[in-house]
Amino acid sequence: MLMLAFFVQHISGQTDSASVAALGLPVLSVRTVNGEMPTCDFVWAPEGEFGIGTTNKTKVPGRVILTHGGSTLYDSGEYGKNTSGMTIRIRGNTSAYYSLKKPYKIKLEVKADMLARGDEKYNDKNWVLLDQGGDNLNAAVGFKLNELLQLGGWTPAYRYVNLLFNGNYHGVYMLAESVKRNTNARLNVDADGYIIERDAYWWNEPVYVSSSEGKKFTFKYPDQDVVTTEQKEYVKQFIDLMEKAIDDGTYDQSIDVQSFATWLLANDILGVGDAAGTNMFLLKRNASAKLEMATLWDFDADYRTPDQWSEIHLNDRLFYFPTLLNSPNRTFSARYRHLWQEQGRSVIDQLCTFLTEFRQSDVAEGLRQSRPLDGATWNYPPDKVDDNIDNTLNWLTNRKQWLDTQIEAIDTITSGIAVICPEQYSEQHSAKYSEQHPAQLFTLSGQRVTTKNPTPGIYIRNGKKYIIF
Repeated sequence: MLMLAFFVQHISGQTDSASVAALGLPVLSVRTVNGEMPTCDFVWAPEGEFGIGTTNKTKVPGRVILTHGGSTLYDSGEYGKNTSGMTIRIRGNTSAYYSLKKPYKIKLEVKADMLARGDEKYNDKNWVLLDQGGDNLNAAVGFKLNELLQLGGWTPAYRYVNLLFNGNYHGVYMLAESVKRNTNARLNVDADGYIIERDAYWWNEPVYVSSSEGKKFTFKYPDQDVVTTEQKEYVKQFIDLMEKAIDDGTYDQSIDVQSFATWLLANDILGVGDAAGTNMFLLKRNASAKLEMATLWDFDADYRTPDQWSEIHLNDRLFYFPTLLNSPNRTFSARYRHLWQEQGRSVIDQLCTFLTEFRQSDVAEGLRQSRPLDGATWNYPPDKVDDNIDNTLNWLTNRKQWLDTQIEAIDTITSGIAVICPEQYSEQHSAKYSEQHPAQLFTLSGQRVTTKNPTPGIYIRNGKKYIIF
């Protein structure tokens, strides 16, 4: 009867907040000044790039309240600049264009913990409303995987909520912490450190740097509004140095190999098929630190490649993983394989346990009750929560077997002599390496080799021996 009554109210344009609360999930109520809705325009990628970006995003002031079970968990108060309330705007890019159900960013006027965990260390101004939970459990599984692998030293906390926007039901969302520097509770980066993003939408940002290989990075910290020319140049320099180190096999002096290998393994477990849109955040925790992969984010393209590697594993135009995996320096490959042997299998088992327990949770029941209304609001047939769980369990079971076979076959020779076939050397190192580093490959007799395709034999590069046959 409750569901039927709600549908009658929903169709008539009226929303009873008590009925929404009775569905079981917390209710996030947003009321803006004069009932104004945030808007944006869209801009298409320039030639040679891809995606659709957002621009002219309006920040609308208002009040936000989180309630659950008859209790108020958080209330920002009415809007007053720097004193109370919040502003809300549309976030995202291509997904925001194609989906009528927009994701949002909330910025509080005063720091607080919107998730009401009872500890001031979680206070922050920046929060996000992700379009997650209405049709899949991708983000919940992805964040759980990040937690198990401890990527970035922080996993975003979240709550599934039903959103009321100016009194109208807007569906199921995930209220979550955003990727941000917060030394108390989010990414722990020193004042002289950096958080950057390998950003597919760099062309829609006012500040970015371009590496020597043409890869573009934007700033999360320092904020792009305050980043200086000197900071931009510094970031470019250490990225260029990293790229050179990856090319010449000395990368373990520039990158945190553990975090890079862990980030790749996480994407391979999830089978991420995103060709560019997956957010890739990197940290330099202080001026002397190595570059490190940060927290996983963006799980829209999970479970796309059942019998092949993730896209990021294969595509060197997107990132550096193919070069690292094929480097004569087998440190990265060895670390990746070791991670799988020591953690990968057990992590998949723990994800399966997480899903099995989640099936019986009050949150899962709240999603079961709420999804039909989300679907009716946005005119799509909602997936069943239990189907999501079953399909993901099936994926993880099969993925574990496939990865076990594939990863065990990876060459991880670390004895100081690596075996390279001519095709591998030619594809990965010949032209570019010989042009940029002609003096770093030698025969055992000390004679420099400058040809793009060395003849078979034993060679020394950077103090290490390599067999080319």
